[in-house]
Amino acid sequence: MHLTDEEKQMLSGDAGEAARLSMELLVKIGDVYGAKQMVSVRSVHAACVYPEFSVAVEMMEKFADLGGKFRTVTTANPILNPQNMGRWEDMPEPNELKQATIRQINSIKRMGVIPNWSCTPYFQGNLPRLGEPVSWVESSAIIFANSVLGARTNRTTMGVDLASAITGRVPNFGLLLPENRAGTALVRVDFKLERLFDYGTIGFIIGKVFAGEVPVIEGLPSTTTANQLKVMGAAAAIKGGIALYHALGITPEAKTKKEAFHGKKPEFELEIGEKDIKAATEEISTIRNGKIDAVLVGCPHPSVEEIKELAYILNGRKIRKNIKFCLFAASDTVNWSRKMGYIDILEESNVRIFEGDCIIFHSTREWGWKNVATNSAKYACSLPSNPTYFDVLYTDLKGCVDLATT
Repeated sequence: MHLTDEEKQMLSGDAGEAARLSMELLVKIGDVYGAKQMVSVRSVHAACVYPEFSVAVEMMEKFADLGGKFRTVTTANPILNPQNMGRWEDMPEPNELKQATIRQINSIKRMGVIPNWSCTPYFQGNLPRLGEPVSWVESSAIIFANSVLGARTNRTTMGVDLASAITGRVPNFGLLLPENRAGTALVRVDFKLERLFDYGTIGFIIGKVFAGEVPVIEGLPSTTTANQLKVMGAAAAIKGGIALYHALGITPEAKTKKEAFHGKKPEFELEIGEKDIKAATEEISTIRNGKIDAVLVGCPHPSVEEIKELAYILNGRKIRKNIKFCLFAASDTVNWSRKMGYIDILEESNVRIFEGDCIIFHSTREWGWKNVATNSAKYACSLPSNPTYFDVLYTDLKGCVDLATT
């Protein structure tokens, strides 16, 4: 791999031990994938997660102790936020888990992170330009950056994100190269989308059928919002490992079908109708019987509009005492929603609000939960597996509220 003089200095240790270790890691990854050079990045979205794994905590501390400092704008994914621990007696957390989380937070703050603690960093100012190489973690953030923003990132992992933030570099391969961003599969949406829930379900279908491909989606309304694309992409990413899609006439690299496919013909085709949405909804749900222990919403972190919708659906209804209704959201979104009066409505209805957090980091096994309901296709796909092992009922937001209140 060709390295610039500055990159050689980092690799030799002239820029400090943290930069040397980071560059060594990036060079090895680049060699594995056949990268010919590094590219500069000015945007990183990093992970500070899984405090139950001691190696994750130790790795974060090692980079910080070696003097690592972020050269780029670097935001952070949700965490097991200490401010949410101990708030509810029926949702206890081990003290050692809290202490491990605090160690992680302190380490990444020492290196210069922007502590947004959210899987939607593009809503908190980390907004790369069209065509800009970046290094992002978190499947839903990655697919949004590639598809909706038109930035360029591979599916970066924890450790590589820190190395990229410290060096301001990433190996140039995969989806950073224009030739690898061409569409490979055509998806035709043949029904009227009316709910945010429909976009998530479409994403699930696309991920299931076209895992690892670059789908081009035809038939989405011209009024499709960034939030709807966020939900659709999150489901496609978690179900099929998809890191990039194009929506014809909507996303920046798909003004025409010719542009989206780089002048080639699609290798695969799929049509999605209303009956497919119904079938997918039933397939996603793993619950066949039994009571619901909790309702989980906010994956990916919601917009103010989503919180407003929840407040309007609740409209004074109370969550039943035997169900926990949990909302996960970024702190800034919660603050704006509070100023608009929506959070008061949720709290009066007994909704539990977790700022900068995600359920997958909590010690849910100790809570005795088995069955949960969610309107998130991403949650519905991931929660039946490690570390939560929940059975899931997948339904729209109104269905979630009805389950929790009646």
